[in-house]
Amino acid sequence: MLDDQQLRDWCKRLDLSEKAQIMVQQIRSSEPARRVQGRRGNVRGCFPSHKMGHTIQYESLTNELSAIYLMEYHEADLLEYWDQPM
Repeated sequence: MLDDQQLRDWCKRLDLSEKAQIMVQQIRSSEPARRVQGRRGNVRGCFPSHKMGHTIQYESLTNELSAIYLMEYHEADLLEYWDQPM
């Protein structure tokens, strides 16, 4: 996960608008928009992310957890990922 200076540098490098920077900051500082739900036919849980420094919630083994594994272990260029953002 990026620290504050790395985030500022990233935003500057991409020339993000102020509006985009505000949205990124809101996503990073907010709790997930909703908690995952256990429904018939799905499995929910939390993945302890080393990349993010906290747990990431999921509600699907085949889609969300698989995506988490890809983002965590196979996407070296991926800087951050968030569960259930805005």
